[in-house]
Amino acid sequence: MENLSKKSLTAIKRSTGTLSSMAEVKPFSVAELQALKLIHAGVGESKEIKAFRDLRTRLLGLSKGKSFSCLVVPLESGGGSHVAINLAAAFALDKTKSSLVVDCNLYNPSVERYMPAGANYGLTDYLDDESLLCRDVVYGSGLARVRLVPVGNNCEGGTEKLGSKRMKQIMGELNSRYDDRFIFVDAPPSSHYESEISILAELCDFILVVIPYGKVMGGQVMTQIDKLDPQKLAGVVFNEC
Repeated sequence: MENLSKKSLTAIKRSTGTLSSMAEVKPFSVAELQALKLIHAGVGESKEIKAFRDLRTRLLGLSKGKSFSCLVVPLESGGGSHVAINLAAAFALDKTKSSLVVDCNLYNPSVERYMPAGANYGLTDYLDDESLLCRDVVYGSGLARVRLVPVGNNCEGGTEKLGSKRMKQIMGELNSRYDDRFIFVDAPPSSHYESEISILAELCDFILVVIPYGKVMGGQVMTQIDKLDPQKLAGVVFNEC
């Protein structure tokens, strides 16, 4: 059997990743949605779904109804991933809108748990490999109209990766490709990864700070908020999860 060249193998791998990302994904059952703590239309007017709808309304007001990208920044372990995925779910409840979560928490990734079909590639693979396209790292989730970009397979040198030209390139493409898509960037804790937060904030339209309720002092909160661009600060979420 003839040996395949490295170029051919790369092409095969890329093709496989693209097919995986474009495949139909089985939606989560109600039991799975509950286990993952995801809001959904079947929960009625619960306290949590109302809170996320209110956040959706506030963000749409700030953007004047236009699509945007929002950096979701947890303070300490503030449950930023929980807020990011549920905000995406809240936007996707509107059948005229879609949403996407980009997992930039390279040190504690989370979005793959919402991907029933798994992933071959992710953000860091795209940043390392110029042969990969944006579409190769965007996957379906178990939520209708919600897409995900997982972290990927190589998180070494995270700060340099996020500050690269390729990172600007993929965020620019994700922001410009669909007029009805709202992007939420899941960030690492601001108290430990200030460089990463500063880089990601430059790439997003808005910043939403997530604070673990009752677990941090007011001074800590203000110290972290003061480091962010006040023109982009959309609000603060106190998370009880």
